[in-house]
Amino acid sequence: MSTIASHTPSSRLDRVVTTVENSIMLLSYTTLIVLVGGEAVRRLLTGTQWVAGPEIALYAFVWLSWFAMAHNVHHNTHLSFTGFRERFSPRVRAGFEVLDCLLWYLVGAIVIYTSYNVVQQHIQFKQLIIGTNIPLAAASVAVPIGWAFTMTRITQRLWHIVTTGQAPVITHAPDELTQA
Repeated sequence: MSTIASHTPSSRLDRVVTTVENSIMLLSYTTLIVLVGGEAVRRLLTGTQWVAGPEIALYAFVWLSWFAMAHNVHHNTHLSFTGFRERFSPRVRAGFEVLDCLLWYLVGAIVIYTSYNVVQQHIQFKQLIIGTNIPLAAASVAVPIGWAFTMTRITQRLWHIVTTGQAPVITHAPDELTQA
């Protein structure tokens, strides 16, 4: 699996961002598994469930999703039109990548701006996750933070293209069905 970390201005920054991404994904995934699994067993045994369980599981999934997006952009395994792009020369692919980066920046700016306003409203109205004393802002802040991490990865991608003149190597996930 190819990453673009070796072509970033700061490999130390890359290591820090990767560590934070991996830690948040692990914590979110663990929370999701423990909560959903535990609540399933609890419902089976007692017929009841914790009222906040589905809400917290949902927000753990939100944290996981946005940081997984940044992770996949970093490893060049995000959704893209690779079959289409592989037909072009490396220079044209690099042009498409620059266009992609600019589109990512546009969408990221819109998402970060609008989601930050939502977080501010959650703080202003002191909203809580249903059934807990956990501020709803702690859950909703995943969106602007996750997108900020993705924008960091997009900046790394753009830096790679600018400094090497080439698009990052297109990677393909192994086809699990043909390997069985």
